[in-house]
Amino acid sequence: MKKGLITVAALSALALVTGTATPVTAAEKTLKIELISKGETHQFWQAVKKGAEDQAKKMNAEVHFIGPAAETMIDKQLEMLDAAIALKPDAIGYAALGTTQSLPKLKAAKAAGIPVYMFDTAASCEGGVPKLGPNSDCALGVAYTNSTAAGALAADWMAKLVGNKGKVLVVGHSQTNQTGIDRANGFINRMKAKYKGITLLTPQYAEGGDALKAQEIVSASLVANKDLKGVYGTNEGVSIGAGQAFKAAKLKNGAVKLIGFDSGKQQMANIKSGLQSGAITQSPMGIGAKTVEALVNYVRNKTVPKNLIDTGFYYYDKKNIADPKIAGNLYE
Repeated sequence: MKKGLITVAALSALALVTGTATPVTAAEKTLKIELISKGETHQFWQAVKKGAEDQAKKMNAEVHFIGPAAETMIDKQLEMLDAAIALKPDAIGYAALGTTQSLPKLKAAKAAGIPVYMFDTAASCEGGVPKLGPNSDCALGVAYTNSTAAGALAADWMAKLVGNKGKVLVVGHSQTNQTGIDRANGFINRMKAKYKGITLLTPQYAEGGDALKAQEIVSASLVANKDLKGVYGTNEGVSIGAGQAFKAAKLKNGAVKLIGFDSGKQQMANIKSGLQSGAITQSPMGIGAKTVEALVNYVRNKTVPKNLIDTGFYYYDKKNIADPKIAGNLYE
């Protein structure tokens, strides 16, 4: 017994001399998480960042949140993903701008032993077995808004607002990332399937959610279609641009219905004034929080998160914008 105690003491002394110590486990140390977003400029991403940082503080983790200047800069985002992998963090959160471009890099993260959980939009994880999960070369899963269903809800409200008839224009913000595709297609497919009295004009796109481009598109459409009844914008920037076109045309509030997506200070003001009919809101803070929660729990105790974490969505207008359930998911 004495010999055992002497041995322990000697080892402890040696550790003091050599500077070695018992390794800190994942359960004890502050985890380092890299979050690569689609962008940083839109208020939506700032809300995602806040949700992630708030959750990280609760779980002894630190978040480094970055994204390209514009949501069209896929190559820049891929460079950021490469840089994040090179840092060898405890985990990575990733919101894919493209569909397949990031797959080799996600595989590299897997090979380096870095768990990845996607947020907002998933890459097209072809070839994974399963496509998402701990055995996947792509990612553990994705915290997201069901954008197809959200687009369909926008279509239901648009049909109601225009009395199930008339011309409606869809202005999308992206033809390359899955979120943009799904928001537009969810709306279009619901209209075609359910509302035969509504004529959909050819969809147009303001890539990256460029408000000025959206304004140009809507302004031209108002001139070419004097009987236009509604406009659906698939993100904050597009919705704001459409509202600017309405102002420039001096339309009476409600003459052409406008349904947007996301929230933000200007869009919320347009809804309150009656310029815009309503919008679909996600839960951006929830997306950030759920991503961090999934990654921390996996790193600390290997709790495998759900492949898909649906963080929800709502339609809001000036009647329910102050409802606690809605207000908690809006951001300025």
